[in-house]
Amino acid sequence: MMRIYLWPSQRNAWLALFLISLSLLAVAAYFQYGLGLEPCVKCVYQRMAVIGIAVFSLLGYLGSSNPLIRLTALAGVLYSAIEGLLIAYDHWDLQASKNAFFAVCESAPNFPTWAPLHEWLPSYFAAPGLCGDIDWSFLGATMPAWMTFIFAGVTLVVTVATISHIWHKLR
Repeated sequence: MMRIYLWPSQRNAWLALFLISLSLLAVAAYFQYGLGLEPCVKCVYQRMAVIGIAVFSLLGYLGSSNPLIRLTALAGVLYSAIEGLLIAYDHWDLQASKNAFFAVCESAPNFPTWAPLHEWLPSYFAAPGLCGDIDWSFLGATMPAWMTFIFAGVTLVVTVATISHIWHKLR
């Protein structure tokens, strides 16, 4: 079994994270196109966080032997996972709200003007759904709840791996 402090320098760990991210994006596409569930703004933001994890895990895979690239990849994955966790938890909390007045979100994603992804690729980044709608659940947990668990897991594992990796290097 691989020691966790070695994970940041092991290509297989980065590849596993990349494949998990791609799987999550494939599941999102299935929910959208296969089941006809329209994503809301918070869903699209969570999708972007998963894309961030995928991009930085691919960077980590390609540059796992270079300490600077490895550190950049760890920071990028951690940032994406934390942002995703905050958005997913907020979405979950919004859906659990007893007052429907508070169960609304923006009508369109707020991407930077230099990268309006919802205009360039509306089939994937437009957000026609409503944040308060609960269209799917599994084992009693809604999609935002599952994404909260997933982002929390990624955040925890990457944080522990990063700290132990740095700790081991400094010893």
